[in-house]
Amino acid sequence: MPKFVVSKGHDAFVCYETVVEADTPEEARALATSVQYDGEWLATGYVQEFDDYEIDEHSGVRQLESGETVEAFLTIGVTAQERDALLAGLRLLQLALARGPIDPPLRSVLTDDDAHASLDLTQIDALCERINV
Repeated sequence: MPKFVVSKGHDAFVCYETVVEADTPEEARALATSVQYDGEWLATGYVQEFDDYEIDEHSGVRQLESGETVEAFLTIGVTAQERDALLAGLRLLQLALARGPIDPPLRSVLTDDDAHASLDLTQIDALCERINV
C-alpha cells in the first residue's frame, strides 16, 4: 500500500506533516483529518500566513518518495558568533567528506549512530545557505 505525506497548517502559523498509509491521496487526506487519527504530526519548519487548520486540496497531499523520511525541524537560538562557528564546522565537514571517508566517531555523530544517512556535500551547502541568511 503506498504511503502519502499529508500537510496541515495550525498553531501560530506553523505547518506540520504526517505519514499515512492509504490507497489514494483522497483516502490519505480523509484518514489524516479523521478525529480518530492519532498519528504523529511533525513541525516542518515552514510557516504559513494563516492560523487556521487547513489541508490544501491541491498541494496538501503527496506520495512519499522511496527512501524519503519525514522529520520534525528543530529550532535553536544562536548568537552571531555561534552561527559563524556552526558555519565553519559545516564547511570543515564538507571538506572532510570531499576528501574521503571520515573517522568513525565523527560519522557516528553525523548519522546519530546510523539512525539516518549523513548529509551529502550539496545538502551541507544548502544548510549553510539557510543558516547564513
